Amino acid sequence: MTEARDAAAGTVSGTVRIAAFRSAALHLLRPALETLGARCPGVVPQVLIVPELGRGTAGEVADGRADVGIATLSEDEDPLPGLSAVELLREPYFLVRPKGRPDVTGLPLVDWAENCSSSTRSWWSRQDWLPATTIDVADDGVVLSMVAKGIGFAVLPQLTLTDPHPGVEVVPLGAEPPTRRLVLTTTPATARAVAVRELIDWLMIVLASLVLLLLMADLVRMSRSRAKRGKRP
Repeated sequence: MTEARDAAAGTVSGTVRIAAFRSAALHLLRPALETLGARCPGVVPQVLIVPELGRGTAGEVADGRADVGIATLSEDEDPLPGLSAVELLREPYFLVRPKGRPDVTGLPLVDWAENCSSSTRSWWSRQDWLPATTIDVADDGVVLSMVAKGIGFAVLPQLTLTDPHPGVEVVPLGAEPPTRRLVLTTTPATARAVAVRELIDWLMIVLASLVLLLLMADLVRMSRSRAKRGKRP
């Protein structure tokens, strides 16, 4: 990373290398970088899209290929050695089904490989209604498009559903759904760099707005669900 220059004069410059998985890059990182670019045009972001498998994005930071990573981290796990982690978001998973098909019986589960917490794995193992037949695809974006085409149904995290496809219906998974915890990972030394601090600041602002939007979306889903129950004879 190129160290920030002339910070005292109010200008920030430098290159920040960021590792993120697809949905985090799309819904968290993209708006933060748009704002950062307008406010700090001297900061040059380099974004690396990394599947969140194994060491994932945190591994890119630990190995020196990225300065900052947006990663998933289970509540009962520590960051990789040498890294610090700040929680960004804990998001629930939802049932996602083709629009107009309330009964998913007979449909396969469309799934993708990604790290998940021990509590999420435990929840998954208790769901005897989930079919044995699955279709494995590259990422959660492909999952969403296949569900919209009626090929199957899915269990997806809230961030993926920020802009849901019009061909799907999103249904809560009960009072205690499984969750995914997102964290920002970096090294203590890198976190002190001015360009990195600017990125983190704008990421937190974007996150606050996103949390409000997600909360409003949840309230709309709850209202619609109650309305449907009220219409039943």
